[in-house]
Amino acid sequence: ARAGEPVPAAVLAGLNAALGAAPVVGELVLDGAELTYRQRRAGRTADRLAAELAAAVAELIADPVELAALRECAAEDCVLLFRPMNPRRQWCSAARCGNRARVARHYRRQKGAEA
Repeated sequence: ARAGEPVPAAVLAGLNAALGAAPVVGELVLDGAELTYRQRRAGRTADRLAAELAAAVAELIADPVELAALRECAAEDCVLLFRPMNPRRQWCSAARCGNRARVARHYRRQKGAEA
């Protein structure tokens, strides 16, 4: 989807199956005198988790603006995508990939200074 290609039918079928395995149900909850309406997913825990993840993916691939905002992590050995909060952000995780890149850069500088 990020490359502008149509989402394969098998992917759509898988997402729809996960969404359907734990449908959203509405319920009224009476807490003392306060009546509230809430929605929750029905089904087994694994199905509910898969449905929540499928819903997040579905919302993302259906929104061209959000999809275009995704970036690939700049770390060579990382395959993750992330949504940067800062336009200068390069890594999916500053603690993991960012730190590794800074350590490698420092090591290269130190090695160059010794030569």
